[in-house]
Amino acid sequence: MVAAIRPETIDGAVLDDLPWGNFPHGEEARDAVQRLRAGDGTARNAMGVLIGMCANDSRTAAALAVPFLIRIATDPHHPHRAAALGGLAAPARALHFGIASRDELLLHRSGPLHAILNGYDDYGVEVTGYPAGWSVAAARAAITTGTPVLLPLLNDSDPAMRIGASYALDTAADPAVRS
Repeated sequence: MVAAIRPETIDGAVLDDLPWGNFPHGEEARDAVQRLRAGDGTARNAMGVLIGMCANDSRTAAALAVPFLIRIATDPHHPHRAAALGGLAAPARALHFGIASRDELLLHRSGPLHAILNGYDDYGVEVTGYPAGWSVAAARAAITTGTPVLLPLLNDSDPAMRIGASYALDTAADPAVRS
């Protein structure tokens, strides 16, 4: 469902049509995305909510927000595009927030065992009870879908945007994007 949300076609109706309530912390994630889209002074706090979900090992609803973050990050006129891009990869990282080595932070599980387990692998289980691999895979699929609109950010005049874009694109499910 997450990968099917095309960042370039998102509007307010899409946000409200998604089943946010079916996911732990889903309403909080939807509210954070709404505040980010509004671009007002509460937007920085909204990004903190989404990153906090990932830090607390509850990525499920944050993964659902990824296509909306891509849309915000790629809008050259949005006042909080760098913040959205900076947090975009958080749900796509299996290990994060000070506990991952460099190798673990860049870890991609895509070997034969991954296919057998249908995406549920040894990422473990989130505190919400969902397999962490499902949330990570959903976020990575959305980033892969958004690759065409994220790639131009690698040439942005703002170094923070270039860094954020490379960090996000490194989580893409497609190995060709990561290389």
